[in-house]
Amino acid sequence: MISRTTQSQYEGGQGTGKVHVAHTYLRLLRYAMPYKHQVAAVLLLSVVSSFVSVLPVQVLGVAVDEITRSQRVISQESLVKGSRLKTPDSGLVRIPVAEPLHRVSQYISKRWMPGTNRGLISFSVLAAGFLLLQVSSTGITIVHGFIMSGLGQRLIYDMRNEVYGHIQKLSPSYFEDRMTGDIMSRVINDVNALEQVIVGPVITFITDVFRLSWVLYFCIKWDWQLSLIALAVGPLLIGTTFTVGRMIRRTYRILRDNIGELNAMLQDNISGIKVIMGFTREEHELKRFSDKSRENYNLSVKIHRMFTTFKPTVDFLSEIGSIIVLCYGGYKVLIGELTPGTFVIFFPYLRMLYEPITSLTRFYNQVQRAIASVERVFEVVDTEPELKDAPHAIELPRVKGHVEFKNVNFSYSNGIEVLTDVNLCVSPGQMIAFVGPSGAGKTTITNLIPRFYDTCSGEILIDGYNIKDVKIRSLRRQMAMVLQEAFLFNNTVRVNIAYGRPNATEDEIIEAAKAANAHDFIIELPGGYDALVGERGVKLSGGQKQRISIARAILADPRILILDEATSSVDSETETLIQNAIYALVENRTTFVIAHRLSTILHADLIVVLDRGRIVEMGQHEELLSKGKLYTRLFEMQFNVRGEPGRVSPTTTLVTGQKISEPPEPEYLYRDTRKPEGWE
Repeated sequence: MISRTTQSQYEGGQGTGKVHVAHTYLRLLRYAMPYKHQVAAVLLLSVVSSFVSVLPVQVLGVAVDEITRSQRVISQESLVKGSRLKTPDSGLVRIPVAEPLHRVSQYISKRWMPGTNRGLISFSVLAAGFLLLQVSSTGITIVHGFIMSGLGQRLIYDMRNEVYGHIQKLSPSYFEDRMTGDIMSRVINDVNALEQVIVGPVITFITDVFRLSWVLYFCIKWDWQLSLIALAVGPLLIGTTFTVGRMIRRTYRILRDNIGELNAMLQDNISGIKVIMGFTREEHELKRFSDKSRENYNLSVKIHRMFTTFKPTVDFLSEIGSIIVLCYGGYKVLIGELTPGTFVIFFPYLRMLYEPITSLTRFYNQVQRAIASVERVFEVVDTEPELKDAPHAIELPRVKGHVEFKNVNFSYSNGIEVLTDVNLCVSPGQMIAFVGPSGAGKTTITNLIPRFYDTCSGEILIDGYNIKDVKIRSLRRQMAMVLQEAFLFNNTVRVNIAYGRPNATEDEIIEAAKAANAHDFIIELPGGYDALVGERGVKLSGGQKQRISIARAILADPRILILDEATSSVDSETETLIQNAIYALVENRTTFVIAHRLSTILHADLIVVLDRGRIVEMGQHEELLSKGKLYTRLFEMQFNVRGEPGRVSPTTTLVTGQKISEPPEPEYLYRDTRKPEGWE
């Protein structure tokens, strides 16, 4: 059974808009425009291939007529009372290939083999002609297929790159609202599904359309009445096709959505496998996965049953045409209105007439399945990036690091205001620390600086430039971020350190690693700087990952630095190394710190206290502590002290970078894991 959730998502959510096949194909043709020469070659080869492919059957018809002519005694008696039998030469339309084949036979008989039996020469020429046409048709088809398959794969390649490139332009909010596995499914699985309508089927369909034209031309030329009667079943084939196609498309769209959800579930469970194991929830997750898989199973069975019913029905309707030709065409042969050879040709030609129609039906149903994927792909491509460069945007030059917030207000899409009337002025080289309860807006305010989101009102200026008036790439090139949870790519240590500056030299990479206190452990890894770190850096410890991320920021040489608390989950020795590395990083750079541990920002140039999206206090540590307001309460709650700030060891501060020379007093240990409720 299809889950109500999935069904309602399909009926009321994305993808409910009608997407017409013709409109979709016109849009897909846009991807073929850069390859118009290859497209022209494919079309030309389709015309030639389709024409050559219908000729071998005519050779067989000529052979039948030759046999009939040589063995049958022409009778003048009427098979039907009052009528006379017509001979094969009594004005009937001849098979087109018959004349050139007869001329070749005559030429060979007169010039090369005058004493040889004429019938033997004729059949030898027919056999050679049949073989030549078959070889030509096969060769053209192979060349045609090579060009078309390469073109089709190129279109898929271009589309996948466009979708991925577009995803990179979307704002973080897009990814917050969607499952990672579903996005991956659209970029990989759904784009791959387009091969069903771009590569193989298109080769067959284009050739069949031209073949249909040639066959219709010959059949109507020979006997238009028989041709039209044989085509009477065509509307039944087309009607059946479109009826089944609509059903398949709807079901397949739900299936594609379910596959995206299944991918998202799998990606989520693999990422959280330790949590699943730690809470012994394997059976629960297996049931969830099994339930979703069963939905896909039921949908797949439903689709296959549709196809299982559809194909025999189409084949049966096609055979009705064969019965018509057998009866009516046979009658015409008997009364002399049709040669036996032409009658024989009509049967394979009839299949050639029906084949493009049935091919069209199969092609249409494949399109209906693929349209579900096209919709999902185009949903991504059609998503307008929330953040774009303004038409007048300029390149932001190398900045000094002066940052100013002017009356900044911000709210997310849910309409809840997160920041209200934020005003802040930061001088180059200063360290600004944001503190406050959970949900106060600390992360949000730092996300506005690199323009991950746009302010709802107010301005953010960097060296006097409104960040909305400069190109986003030039803005972010001036910045670097070190997050609480370091993210490393599944690549080598060297690649991860040089990620922000790929053209860095080996010496520069090593110097950055040394400044981040990472060089010593890197050279001990198997492979050193060429060691693979694994997915998300799984082969390294938390402290090692953090120091590599700091080295990455040092090498990028940003003017503005954003730090989320980088030492909250490491041991004391590693923390000291990271603190010293951060000291090397923040020196002479404008630095914004999201502070979870107040002890790490005691000597910040300015501490900004946020509460419910508003700045409620600003100042240095001693100044704020003396006021006895929110900062004081937060400090006392975190350290379990009352008005004794001096007893907190300053050796842990970011700005001093001093190593711990002796253990701090136990009651003031800044690594106290006890945090007030709601504290980040």
